[in-house]
Amino acid sequence: MANLRYSSSIEEIDLLEPLWCALQVHHAEINPTLAGGAPKREVPESWRRRRPKYERWLKDPDTFFVIAEEDGRPVGYAFVTVGPGYASWATGDRLADLQTLSVLPEFRGGGLGSALLEAVWNRLDQLGVDDMAITTATTNVGARRFYERHGFAADFVLYYGKRTSA
Repeated sequence: MANLRYSSSIEEIDLLEPLWCALQVHHAEINPTLAGGAPKREVPESWRRRRPKYERWLKDPDTFFVIAEEDGRPVGYAFVTVGPGYASWATGDRLADLQTLSVLPEFRGGGLGSALLEAVWNRLDQLGVDDMAITTATTNVGARRFYERHGFAADFVLYYGKRTSA
């Protein structure tokens, strides 16, 4: 099993790039266009847009990521932000968002995703956060089954639309 460690270091973001890119390849396979017609971005462009978000999020002291390494090589990660709880439901005062969970294809199905999720919960416990939200594509059936096995339920539907020319 891979070694897991926590980080909140902006200097380590580039370790996540190949893992993010692997996730984007997977997303392109299962959901090549959004329902409104937006096609997938090229993988390098996708990382170019994601990296600044990670940098911005890591300025918050409660933001962290868990990185899984095998023989010193990153093979998976979970990236988590923490913000205020829901206004409409009695969640905790703070709510975690699992922004990204990625495991390289050759390591999927071996328990690494579960280990990453457990490490996330452990850190959230230290932060006093009991609630977490996760977003996944409706077409990502494997991810949906994974999260449901871990006690999550689909409670929201995200709609996407693209303005048509008038």
